[in-house]
Amino acid sequence: MNETYANKDRIKPAYLSQPVPRPLDIFKLLPGKNCKECGEPTCMAFAVKLVGQEIAIGKCVPLFSDEFKEKQKVLLDLLHAAGAEVPGAYLEFREV
Repeated sequence: MNETYANKDRIKPAYLSQPVPRPLDIFKLLPGKNCKECGEPTCMAFAVKLVGQEIAIGKCVPLFSDEFKEKQKVLLDLLHAAGAEVPGAYLEFREV
């Protein structure tokens, strides 16, 4: 705290808020298989925990298959824009 106070003249506040995705928005982009591979009973439960940043997106194994490549890109972009952690490999190779 003392360090922050000492540097208060050099710290610039950020007034922009990050968009917070709703669980339903995330749920629509998940595979919807309720496979429980992530450790959650349903995809909706996974989406709720994902919004709360209580679970990593990488836990959804089916999402990272070729079948869901389009949904994966949209969902990872949404999470990244909201400030959530996304797999490093995605950030390195994503198309801009």
